Amino acid sequence: MNLLTRSLSVEEPIDGALLRANVPRPLSSVAFHEDVECIRRSFAAGFPVHLAIHRVDSAEAARRDYTALHTHDGPEINVILPDPTGLEYRIELGSRVHHVTESTSIWIPPGVPHSANVVRGSGYLIAVRFDDGGAR
Repeated sequence: MNLLTRSLSVEEPIDGALLRANVPRPLSSVAFHEDVECIRRSFAAGFPVHLAIHRVDSAEAARRDYTALHTHDGPEINVILPDPTGLEYRIELGSRVHHVTESTSIWIPPGVPHSANVVRGSGYLIAVRFDDGGAR
């Protein structure tokens, strides 16, 4: 039994606070995303915002366009956290392309076309979206 299940029920609200286990779910379960071999995705079920944790393991240097350019009705935050061995992401924001290779936070306003695609390395991409969950 892990610490989370020993301390309290993960369904039990605490003064409005929530404690939820992260649930594995394929990338392809999200609109405009396809599965890719080097990424394991989990999300916080039952959260009032979309919270997804993408674990990238040993992505070989290559271009992977598994996330298509899309928009949301609400803002989104992406946080890229490389392992010590490094992580590179190709980030599209509107008409601009950025290659991110260090710990980086990204603010994406509502309606801005964007995508995030791993190029190489290991680490995490964490996405927090503040809308009803729909992508366009």
